[in-house]
Amino acid sequence: MIGKEELKKILRELKSEEDLARVEEEARLFLRNIDPETLSIVEQELLEEGLNPEDLRRLCEIHLKAITIKREEPEIGGEHPIGILKAEHKIILDNIKILEEIASKVKSNVGLEQLNEEFKKLESVVALLLEAESHHQREEEALFPRLEKQGITGPPSVMRIEHEDLRVKKKALKRLLDERATLDHNYLADNVYELGNYIVSTLRDHIYKEDNILYPLSLTTIPENEWRKIREEFDVIGYCCFTPGIKALGEHRHEV
Repeated sequence: MIGKEELKKILRELKSEEDLARVEEEARLFLRNIDPETLSIVEQELLEEGLNPEDLRRLCEIHLKAITIKREEPEIGGEHPIGILKAEHKIILDNIKILEEIASKVKSNVGLEQLNEEFKKLESVVALLLEAESHHQREEEALFPRLEKQGITGPPSVMRIEHEDLRVKKKALKRLLDERATLDHNYLADNVYELGNYIVSTLRDHIYKEDNILYPLSLTTIPENEWRKIREEFDVIGYCCFTPGIKALGEHRHEV
């Protein structure tokens, strides 16, 4: 496979962290022309050779962003499984922008009255982020298994790790809000700031990787006849309260 050994060498050098700036630049230049299939196969080989999935996740932070998808993707409608997931991503991104603004204000020593107003806004944002669980569940139970069936297990493994990490952090932020009346003001502000910014950074990066790597890979790898089954499973699992309006599969004017 073209570039496989070179890519594995770069990934190992990134993990060693020796002369990291040079290796990162080398990786960006090399990875610019690597297609997602090649990338995912190499990731899988590294996992089979004993690479810790957490290390793979850290490497993905560097090398997935270097990739520019240059292929033509199949056209999809808004009610295609990938169309639904991407529409939800847009709404989630809008809300983490609000989370970022709130975290910044909370940290800037605002008065108690404004702080309470920010916490009220934060409650709505956190509720939406927790509601996104069905988004992750649809990916984990309907989409990722199809990729794994095609032998692509590296990217789904990384995404699952990130889902679980985000679940823990979102629940921790919810606990802070629920217990805020009993917590020291400075402790509360510091932890809302740290948790909020962690969620913002991690979730933005996660969505970037799914929109630009995992979803295009899915569209070009999963057989066409599987997409209707995936959509049926989406309908059974259910949607987020903020999912843009969609019809039940039987009501579609066009096949998925």
